[in-house]
Amino acid sequence: MKKVLFLLLLTLTALSSSAMSLAGKWGGTLSLGPQKIPLVFNITQADAAKWSVTLDVPSQGAYDIPCEATVDNDKIEIKMDVMNASYSGTITGDDVIKGSFSQRGFNLPLELTKKQNNSGDRIEPSQQQRREHAVSFTSDGVTLNGTLELPGGSDVTAPYPAVVLVSGSGTQDRDETILGHKPFKEISNYLADNGIAVLRYDDRGAGESGPLKGNETTLDFAGDAKAAFNCLATQPNIDMRRIGYIGHSEGGLIAFINAAGDPSVGFVISLAGSAVNGRDLMVKQNLSLLDMQGVPYAQAQIDELNTIFSHIATINDTVMLREALRADLSASTLQRYTSEQLEQSVAVMTTPWYISTIRFNPEPYLKKISCPVLALNGEWDFQVNAEQNLAAIKASVKNATCVTLPRHNHLFQEATSKLESLNYATLGEISQATLEAIKNFILSIK
Repeated sequence: MKKVLFLLLLTLTALSSSAMSLAGKWGGTLSLGPQKIPLVFNITQADAAKWSVTLDVPSQGAYDIPCEATVDNDKIEIKMDVMNASYSGTITGDDVIKGSFSQRGFNLPLELTKKQNNSGDRIEPSQQQRREHAVSFTSDGVTLNGTLELPGGSDVTAPYPAVVLVSGSGTQDRDETILGHKPFKEISNYLADNGIAVLRYDDRGAGESGPLKGNETTLDFAGDAKAAFNCLATQPNIDMRRIGYIGHSEGGLIAFINAAGDPSVGFVISLAGSAVNGRDLMVKQNLSLLDMQGVPYAQAQIDELNTIFSHIATINDTVMLREALRADLSASTLQRYTSEQLEQSVAVMTTPWYISTIRFNPEPYLKKISCPVLALNGEWDFQVNAEQNLAAIKASVKNATCVTLPRHNHLFQEATSKLESLNYATLGEISQATLEAIKNFILSIK
């Protein structure tokens, strides 16, 4: 799940070049009263006179926003024409830019610091142990393309246990690329090095796959994952007794849906998979974000969130729903909206995917799952709360092992504090503990 209610939609234009080496990740935090919004600029040098830049707002689920900049000696100017906003800064050293963020009459200080990726203690995969092959399959008339990664080496023998990787919400490529990280590629490489075959694929609208139709819901994406499963099942040297799904966030929900009542699914691994109805999930998500940021709230704010998501769950007329949401968001005490932000939020919250997500109840599917399930959640995951969702899995799935990983976030990165866990871009890759738990569970399937 990568969508939250408090959505800062920043579309940036304008960044160019400088005499200073700006390449790297630059992070800072906007303070809007009690609300803190981390921003990360990812800067790479395309050539001697040109910089390539994207912006991430990790706590709001906005990633890889294209940017441009103008740099003159020690001055940097970032213009956001669509939002009528700008950032002006002074480069004070190799690791600091001091400046201000301006939007519609508001001027906020914003200091950017250069970040270093921390990969932690990782066991690097041995590349000679892998073999990659291109695969293609269709689902509902859409062509999907991906990669089948097979084990190699003399100590690995077929048939192999095998998995399909299913991404979370939003349009994801086969590596689930987020903020420069490629978690699905990491998982695939690691599992292939340990004797497990992996199929990962570009979602509709991403990479080499066909386009979105525009009205898809979770059940459509579940059909895509089933088509990937069927493709994997036709490959040579696959152990059909040990073929399953690994799903992240919404992908975990999709894995539950596809495993329900299907004896061909040998196992499911849920990585922060959502397992409660969408209304309760989103209310808890927003409250968890406030908790993580140390923002106080009272029953009035809880009621406010319940009202918003109850309207989405119960109002069937789209025109009436939009009017109700405009009134809800205009009266919000949790977020101040400009007229443009309000309309953008209402548009997102009335899409077929969003409405169906809020109304979806996984419980009937969970009760039909008979295969072994490993459910992993991070202790500091504000998007899919561990306590809420693991309790639902324990209550409904007959053969489930549920594990909360201490100090882990939604991307299964390990952090030293709750606040740090929100900064996906500046943390390391998937933890070794997560990878080992996945591997050990798959190899335990007999």
